[in-house]
Amino acid sequence: MSSNPSKNYKDELFDREVYRELAKDEKDNYARECLLKLAEMEEKHAEVWRKIADRKGLGLEQLGKIDRLRIKFYKTFRKIFGLQLTIKLLESRENESINKYLSLARTEEFTQQERQKIREIAIDEAVHEELLGRLKAKDVGDFIYGISDGLVEVLAATSGIAGAIGNPLFVAVSGLIVGASGTLSMSIGAYLSTKSSKEINQIKRKRIEEAKAIDKNEVMDRLSEVLVDMGVKEEVAEKLSPRLVDVAEDIISPETDESPRKSALITGLSYIVGAIIPVITYLIGLSGLTGLISSYLVSGLAIFTVGSLIGLISEVNPVKKGAEMLVLGIGAAIATHLLGVLAAHFLPPGILPS
Repeated sequence: MSSNPSKNYKDELFDREVYRELAKDEKDNYARECLLKLAEMEEKHAEVWRKIADRKGLGLEQLGKIDRLRIKFYKTFRKIFGLQLTIKLLESRENESINKYLSLARTEEFTQQERQKIREIAIDEAVHEELLGRLKAKDVGDFIYGISDGLVEVLAATSGIAGAIGNPLFVAVSGLIVGASGTLSMSIGAYLSTKSSKEINQIKRKRIEEAKAIDKNEVMDRLSEVLVDMGVKEEVAEKLSPRLVDVAEDIISPETDESPRKSALITGLSYIVGAIIPVITYLIGLSGLTGLISSYLVSGLAIFTVGSLIGLISEVNPVKKGAEMLVLGIGAAIATHLLGVLAAHFLPPGILPS
């Protein structure tokens, strides 16, 4: 915990620049406005620390080359992994800031007015976290999960095929066929699931509108139940439901803008991206134990990376999640490889291509 006003001034400047730079490249209007609002608040925080530093006669630290590189890292991370994962990284910074400033607000080295200002900064940081939470995007998370599915499934398939067949080109082509099959299956499944979910939601909304025309009291009772399920106290829910009955369908069954085509595209593209990774070593001609181990190494690195990103999204330890997925993915590959070896051993000679 740093009580150095100059250091805290610099930290606030850094956060301001991060939000500003992210806002420059953000195409979504709402997200861009939120990021600019956050930058504006960070600038006000920096001004508080500047005044405290002036009172103490301290010089102000400015952003250096390393800080500029860190800002570029956030921008690059956003371009590669999307807004959702970048938000997760930023949320961890906001959590640290909240705890730091709440502790500083209790120290005697600051005046009473300064402690009040620091408490206000801590409250602002909590608001920051709430704003960041509203910016989370679903598509990037779906893309990463899709890569994970394609990666693990095709790794297991190619590992089993490699245990039975020595020809690397045959293994690669077989793996790509499995990947293409999985891509089509997953894309169709995603399309139908999203379309069905959207149709069911529209039917629910229509029934709620019809019910309002017949008996608003029944709708108010249902709305009250939904509010209670959302965490609203029962007595509060009963008072709110008459006021919200005209927009009941938006609370009970919110309209979704999910596109079946977009869902199918994201699912299919992510799956095939993951599916290509395990076959790369076989495509370049590596065979036998060399090809197998190389495929495990390349795929293992990819599995660990994807697992870490899933951990970041799920708010669990990224390293632990990456290691867990690595063990399970390689374990499944070894198991199917042994099945391939057994098939090659017990099947009559000549059935399997060499």
